Amino acid sequence: MSTLRPRRTGLALTATVGIAALLAGCSSADTGSDTADGGTLVYAVETDPTCIDPQQPTVTQALYIGRQVVDSLVDQDPETGEIVPWLAEDFSANDDLTAFDFTLREGVTFSDGSDLTSEVVAANFDSIVEMAADGSTASLGGAYLAGYAGTEIVDDRTFTVSFDAPNAAFLQGASTMSLGIVSEATTTLGVDERCQDGVIGTGPFVYDTYSPNTEVTMDRREGYDWASELREHTGDAYLDRVEFAVVTEASVRVGGLQSGEFDMIGELPEIDEPRISEEGFPVYAKANPGIPTSLIPNLTNEVLADDAVRDALRIGIDRAEINETMGYADGNEPTSALSSGTSGYTSQADLMAYDPEEAARILEDAGWELGDDGIREKDGQRLEFTATGFYEQEMMELIQLQLTEIGVDMQINFTDAGGFFGAIAEGSYDVLFAALTRTGPDALATMFQQSNSSHWAVLDDAELEGVLEEQASAANDDERQALLDEAQTMIIERGYLFPILEVYQLHASQPEVSGFAFDSASRFHLYDVTLG
Repeated sequence: MSTLRPRRTGLALTATVGIAALLAGCSSADTGSDTADGGTLVYAVETDPTCIDPQQPTVTQALYIGRQVVDSLVDQDPETGEIVPWLAEDFSANDDLTAFDFTLREGVTFSDGSDLTSEVVAANFDSIVEMAADGSTASLGGAYLAGYAGTEIVDDRTFTVSFDAPNAAFLQGASTMSLGIVSEATTTLGVDERCQDGVIGTGPFVYDTYSPNTEVTMDRREGYDWASELREHTGDAYLDRVEFAVVTEASVRVGGLQSGEFDMIGELPEIDEPRISEEGFPVYAKANPGIPTSLIPNLTNEVLADDAVRDALRIGIDRAEINETMGYADGNEPTSALSSGTSGYTSQADLMAYDPEEAARILEDAGWELGDDGIREKDGQRLEFTATGFYEQEMMELIQLQLTEIGVDMQINFTDAGGFFGAIAEGSYDVLFAALTRTGPDALATMFQQSNSSHWAVLDDAELEGVLEEQASAANDDERQALLDEAQTMIIERGYLFPILEVYQLHASQPEVSGFAFDSASRFHLYDVTLG
């Protein structure tokens, strides 16, 4: 399930998920029920989740946490990409992927005792679309539900989810916590209340408390009996309680692991990995699918709207140096708008080859001349812009240093998650420094499709918009792949994204911890975890 170090190769997702595989769900096998072992797992995470409603955020730590309290209609095998049953015991799609039929498992209840019914699922999807409408929240779930036309209820356990146009990403999205199912009562609450107080789910754990910037705690759900077939046991979770401690300093997380204060830690620094492994602590690593850590320009900025500037940025960043300095030991330099482990990926390495001399020539030919301070100017305007990000400040500073070598001044606005997503909602940024984890190539549409209310990139390219719309409705694998190839070429060649580093999840635990498992989006499940 999870990948333990020092097994350092073969960590990236490599399954190419075809439509046939997505629809190849099979019946859950009965592995027998086990008795919970108990105990409290203390898990140190890097940042505050800011919102503990799994349907709303995109912050990694929030998705870690939310996964433990909500289940999804289906699950996805992280090794094969196959979609398998979870809350839905049966599912199918029509030929053009505009309608998806589901049959719910019997006997599933929420932690407040209410039943899971077709009406509740419909209320979930309706509320996600409503939350996503203004672009400020539920962006991931909203993207999976692009073109949502409604949910037709047949009876308490059967329903059909329909779309105005083919939606090739929906089944995969239905396996994520962003489309995790919450109680009908939760769907009636305001977005802020859901973020702060949490949600009522069907999952193996139930929220206890959330103290912003301090901790999130949850307790085992008694009577849980509908785990996905991808889990290792049935019945209740083994742990009595999970406490997620917010510990922003990496050295404090590592020290707490070594001292025994923490049972597990997230975001283990790569520099500490060899030492931690040698000391006998298991380390877990998995490549994130989706869009690599990148610079994402806002083309309403006059400087970044200059094609020559973007051409120079595309080849003026030394990704090999960044990967060697900041990256995962066996990780790859990014070579496309999609991470290499994402289904639909195709390499654009030739377009991204580091060539600072050529970058300087491009800028010179476009009239950007070096000033006395080493920064280029054109018609009295400095070649400068600001990058907004909320993690990996040292990486941002290394990019900043590299770009000065070609005469570009990249200022840094290092903020928190709230400031970052506020900048996206307002469009008040020059460049974003970010990654986007998604289990499939629809990450491109989430990032770039301007008709998507929650898009991050700001540009005006009708040709790319058309290709992204067309690939989302392609039911044939070969046809969709050809369109994805075309989209990735456009995005890199036209300078709509500057990939920097492929993202890996790196976690560590005490030796007695077992049962930790990554899901297909490189998030994790604690359902099977024991403390030895």
